[in-house]
Amino acid sequence: MSRLSIEVTPEQHQLLKAMAALQGKSIKDFILDKVLPLQVTEQAKNYSVQQLEDLLQQRLQSARQGDFSEQSVTDIFEQAITDHGKR
Repeated sequence: MSRLSIEVTPEQHQLLKAMAALQGKSIKDFILDKVLPLQVTEQAKNYSVQQLEDLLQQRLQSARQGDFSEQSVTDIFEQAITDHGKR
């Protein structure tokens, strides 16, 4: 499990705590429900899985046709980071 930390003022913390308590939730559950509602989470999960499957199918097809890179994984990652920064 990953951890996410954000800085809030004492007043913001008290407000979040009170709002969560009014709904009978922990601050964590309150925030997650606001940021990642169930419908959005499920849609995003399904979309992400489909994107990954599509990408892997394309890569497998390219590899079967002999079209693959001789670059190291590090070089590929560095190129992807550079390309992403250009957007």
